[in-house]
Amino acid sequence: MKMRIVFTVARRAVSGLVAVVLTVVVLLLESSIPSTGKAAATVSSVPPAVYDSRYDLDHDSDIDIVDIMLVASHWGAIGTWSGDCAAIQEAINALPVTGGQVVIQAGTFICTTPIVIDRDNVDLRGQGSATVLRLADGANSPVLVLGQTIMYPTMARTNIRVSDLTIDGNRENQTVECWGGPCDTGGLTYIRNNGITLRGVSDVLVERVTVTRARSGGLVSEKGSRRVTVHDLASFDNYFDGLAAYETEDSIFSQLQIYDNAYAGISLDIRFNNNIISDAVITGNGRQGIFMRDSRDNLFQGIQIRNSGEQGVFLAQVDTDPTKPASGNTFSEIIISGSVAAGLRVNDASCVNNSVVASQFVANQGGCISEETPGLVQALGNICR
Repeated sequence: MKMRIVFTVARRAVSGLVAVVLTVVVLLLESSIPSTGKAAATVSSVPPAVYDSRYDLDHDSDIDIVDIMLVASHWGAIGTWSGDCAAIQEAINALPVTGGQVVIQAGTFICTTPIVIDRDNVDLRGQGSATVLRLADGANSPVLVLGQTIMYPTMARTNIRVSDLTIDGNRENQTVECWGGPCDTGGLTYIRNNGITLRGVSDVLVERVTVTRARSGGLVSEKGSRRVTVHDLASFDNYFDGLAAYETEDSIFSQLQIYDNAYAGISLDIRFNNNIISDAVITGNGRQGIFMRDSRDNLFQGIQIRNSGEQGVFLAQVDTDPTKPASGNTFSEIIISGSVAAGLRVNDASCVNNSVVASQFVANQGGCISEETPGLVQALGNICR
């Protein structure tokens, strides 16, 4: 049986300390809770001022979760605070091996390094738009990473949830696209400075999250991620793509607002197979609404794509390799309008077996459907106007 223990990790203005407030909900197996009712854990993010006999409120000669709960109650109601992201990372690290939930209170938290969830069974939740994780000036890193940060993840982290917060990549005050320096030059520079990066994870849920101003992409799934669910995502004003997915399968992306990104709204490549993207509005992106290569057997349904700087949808193979096309994809009930180029462009003859059904193409300057050779798209019940 699991028990739910709620406690507060707090940093606030006590003896001149900077304020940071987090609420943590820990799910523990009943067997891990001693007979005294205390959780067997110590949280390192308690401010130094708390390490004082005055705060050892259960009089057991240490400062633990029970004391933190009592200290929080003595300090009064939790308000809106500002601080750094280190306490969030410490709270995640302090969860028991069975995992748990970290609830971030309203406020703006500055990240000098990324928050990394490299463990299973973690639920990170904010208070909606009032909780902002902002990358520090010159940090040159991602904001939030789910999964291992080694070059090629060896273990899939599972059962992770991120919800109800805003990620601000502060791209105007970063100097490079990759973590710690120019891309692929050693260290962690193989990781792009995205707002959220999913690396080789499975059974992950990201919902009610906004990502903006990332130096690279908004939300990026990669490195063999499986069964990812992204729901109710807004991603805008990112330097490259609003949403990108590579080496991602069996995943669902829905209720998306993707707009005003400099490159594609959505970019899909490197074995993006057997996924669903639905109920999305993709507007005002600098190049394509949706860019696809090396992507097979995906379903796109109920999507509005408007005012793309180039094509609304662009299907291609990888460079000159005909074995890596965008093929076998279905587009149903799509409306593409106001593209500077074609509404949908199939750029290579290897991109076969794509179907477009019950869709509308409106006022696209390069025409409705453009094909490298005729007959690449299986079209049924569409309107071009």
